[in-house]
This record gives sequence, structure tokens and C-alpha cells, in this order.
Amino acid sequence: MVNESVHRESAIERLPDAYAVALRMRDAGLSYAAIAERVGVELEAVGPMLRVAKAKLASTGYDDCSDG
Repeated sequence: MVNESVHRESAIERLPDAYAVALRMRDAGLSYAAIAERVGVELEAVGPMLRVAKAKLASTGYDDCSDG
């Protein structure tokens, strides 16, 4: 699983900063409120932002099968 984690982190590093931060915070189990505050979006925008982040992650060639 270490190789998978390294591969995923490498893919995340290729994303725009706000999306990378949002995914890392979600992975760490932080609340949507914390994510919203950190990346500077409204709370209601976090869910859609994470969906876009996952799509951007997939566009790097990484298949993110995690829930969220």
C-alpha cells in the first residue's frame, strides 16, 4: 500500500493547490467547515469542490477509488 500512497500523492501534487489541499484535508478526516475555511470557499462549495478535485485527480491518470 505504500506504493499506492506514493502514486496517489504524486498525482495530487499535480493538481492546483486548492484542490490538493482540499483532498489532503479530506483524507486527514477534517470537516468540510475546516476545508472551506482553509481554501477560502463557502461551506456549500466544499462537496462540489471535492468532486472536481477527484475528477482532476482522475485526469492525471490516477484512479481514486476512495469514498468522499
